[in-house]
Amino acid sequence: MNSTNLLPPRQFKSKRQLKIWEKQQKENAAKRLNKTLYTNQSPFRHAERIYKSRLLTEEQQNEIVDFDHHNHNSVQVNENLVKVQLKQDLKELSPLFGSLTDKKQLDAYVMKNVPGLIVIPNAFTPSAQRRLIKQCLSDYTKPPHTSNLNGHYHLPQDGIWPLYEREQRGELVRGDADYYVAIKPMTFESSTNLTDSPPSLEDVTNDNDDALSTVSSMYSAINPTKPAALLGPTALLKKQRWVTLGYQYHWGTKQYDLDHPVPIPDDIAEIMKAVVTATENIGYGDWKNQYKGCDFKPEAGIINFYQLQSTLMGHVDQSEINMEAPLISLSLGHSCIYLIGGNTRNVKPIPLRLHSGDMIVMTAIARRAYHGVPRILDGTLPNYLSPDGYYEDAPDWKLYGEYMTTTRINLNIRQVFPNNKEESANEQEKK
Repeated sequence: MNSTNLLPPRQFKSKRQLKIWEKQQKENAAKRLNKTLYTNQSPFRHAERIYKSRLLTEEQQNEIVDFDHHNHNSVQVNENLVKVQLKQDLKELSPLFGSLTDKKQLDAYVMKNVPGLIVIPNAFTPSAQRRLIKQCLSDYTKPPHTSNLNGHYHLPQDGIWPLYEREQRGELVRGDADYYVAIKPMTFESSTNLTDSPPSLEDVTNDNDDALSTVSSMYSAINPTKPAALLGPTALLKKQRWVTLGYQYHWGTKQYDLDHPVPIPDDIAEIMKAVVTATENIGYGDWKNQYKGCDFKPEAGIINFYQLQSTLMGHVDQSEINMEAPLISLSLGHSCIYLIGGNTRNVKPIPLRLHSGDMIVMTAIARRAYHGVPRILDGTLPNYLSPDGYYEDAPDWKLYGEYMTTTRINLNIRQVFPNNKEESANEQEKK
């Protein structure tokens, strides 16, 4: 068997611990190969179990698509890739992708076996990625945006990051009046929120309950059946799993709060409109991205903060009234295995390896495709995000870099309403 970045957990130091871990990995890998153990599982669920493992067979390894390193791909994988040209260099459309003095970014890829999906590798320069990461951690986590912590804690107006910085600098210590973030009393709503305590991939043995399709270990940082723990800034930051931008999303009902619109941050809106503009009319065979950049309105989004053991189970994003507009997603930090399938879980998904700075655009039929993240790849943080470097564009990078040593950030944006507002109102009344 081959390994995909086979590294034991860092807390295992002794030879005995390492041997036990290696044995368990091999046993779990063998179980995943035994399909009789998962007779009720769909191809998508089975793939999630396989690619959650650190041990893969050569055949499984050869199915992974790497857009940044084609020499890592099998011949069959590369035969399915089609290189296409963006309509315009992203840096010409917005300086938020990087300086015009940097190399032009015109290359994108589509896949013959995944209609509707467009992948843009290395969409951002290293400095642009650092800027985005800082914004995701220190700016976009503030009100009026909400996170998984809001249901349990009275978060400060400036968010958790300033407290984390003070603690790391030794300016805030246990015993200080503002060291702990106040806990909210438990309510019925918070104790019945499905996505606060979902099953992991290993807990799901069938596909009968679609309500579980969007839950994962990403959203299980806090157990809603027990009172929240009193935590300091560093511990609390590690439990921050997601932040919602724009129209706020209720995970339990899978509906947007349309009565209290929140604008998408300007920089994110500019980036996403530029991507839709650059991918106009890109396609292959029978499909093309026919959505125009001038028509795209970024109205809602999620920032996911994946830790190294986080997973995101297969799901379809379908709470938006407008399902014709593309869904755009960008990766920052550690690489991951990303699965994309068809419009049911009975379609075997394709595993993609996404790196920091990569973007995917889900258009046409791919907008309704099941997708998920079974694994974050440890040890894949790019050197230009290391806490050990000094960067003129980010002299305060060290703390951000230290946080990113165990993190992958995913930012995804979608348009909620059709461009015809009357049509939007009618559709919402039907729902």
